[in-house]
Amino acid sequence: MIGAITASCRTEVQKKQEASQLAQKRFQEIDLSQPDKYPLFDGCGELDNAANCFFEKLQEQVVLKLNDHHLQFEMSQRDSVMVQLLVDKKGNISYQGLQSDAVNDRERSIDSLLRVRLQHICKIEPAYKQNVPVNSSYLLPVILKPATVQPDDLSN
Repeated sequence: MIGAITASCRTEVQKKQEASQLAQKRFQEIDLSQPDKYPLFDGCGELDNAANCFFEKLQEQVVLKLNDHHLQFEMSQRDSVMVQLLVDKKGNISYQGLQSDAVNDRERSIDSLLRVRLQHICKIEPAYKQNVPVNSSYLLPVILKPATVQPDDLSN
């Protein structure tokens, strides 16, 4: 009778180990770099072009935030930067910094400006992975224009 109980216990332990190994294998197969479901703004459908709609609305929100106030920054010509934004698992969008290889005084000034202007952009439905809300990070190109564009600068 004791031998039967020991064999039964060992089988349960083995089952737990096999289940754990299977779960670990499935977890490793999950592509964590892409969400199953992109964050959603109001007006974006879940099925039709959700990613495109997300990026368009995100761009609109950034432009609104930057145009909301007069930007105190000396610029002689248009410039573009890659902005890193985070959508946290609660759906809050926040500025994380510039993606840049070189850091110079001009980029530090732009970064400081964006840090102030892009705080708490808005709240949306977060990204999901395996039906669980997750943090997701995105790069967004932003074009900065001087307040008064000289005729010579229009070609830039």
